[in-house]
Amino acid sequence: MSYHDQDADIYLQWSESDTPYRILEWYVFLRTIGSVRGLNVLDLACGDGRVPRALMERGAAWVVGTDISSKMIEEARALNSPGGDGPHFEHLRYEVVDACNQTWTLDPKADLVTAMYLFHYASNEDDLFKMCHQIGRSLKGGGRFVTYTVNPDYDFEKQYPDMEKEFGFRYRIVAPPKYELIIGGFAADIWQWGKSVHEEGLKEAGLKNIRWHPLELPPEHQELEPQVEWYLKNPSLIVLSASK
Repeated sequence: MSYHDQDADIYLQWSESDTPYRILEWYVFLRTIGSVRGLNVLDLACGDGRVPRALMERGAAWVVGTDISSKMIEEARALNSPGGDGPHFEHLRYEVVDACNQTWTLDPKADLVTAMYLFHYASNEDDLFKMCHQIGRSLKGGGRFVTYTVNPDYDFEKQYPDMEKEFGFRYRIVAPPKYELIIGGFAADIWQWGKSVHEEGLKEAGLKNIRWHPLELPPEHQELEPQVEWYLKNPSLIVLSASK
């Protein structure tokens, strides 16, 4: 059972909160993804489907969203159902799939694989490598992968004291590389793996052109810089991209 099966409502409420973090979370991630018009996309760890919906709205041909949490997939399907609370996309579907599953395959393969919050749930390097192999198996030759993940260089010891007040979440140091993500009453174990581990896993899965993209504010929101300067000096998340 995933953490999100236990506290899905708390997590979903936070994911829809309106703070400057939402802008930081989306801007570099979507910019790195670029145009998706006409592309076939797989979104791993899709949660309630906010990334798949955003990609469909931007013109993706079809999107498959997968998540280990059955409750999250139920929520995503409900939001995409005709007459539901969200827009209905005919070429959007969801499956309950563990990203470490070594037998699950996508057919046809995707032009793009995305993941917002995935690698830090790997409790060991072997699981991270399994995630990378699922990504590699799911991509066409020339396809791309973009993820939003825990920054390998983030200093948990220097966590901003008011992070929870400003952004709605905080971290607790457990036994590095293991930490705990806390969002109100929601708590989940996470792991911080080094850049070399991520890059080795992606290369082993057949990916190349690996790049790290630091977070930044979009030009139209530079007025928020004083509010987020503390975070940009020690960002806990970063965008990572690669191609096959």
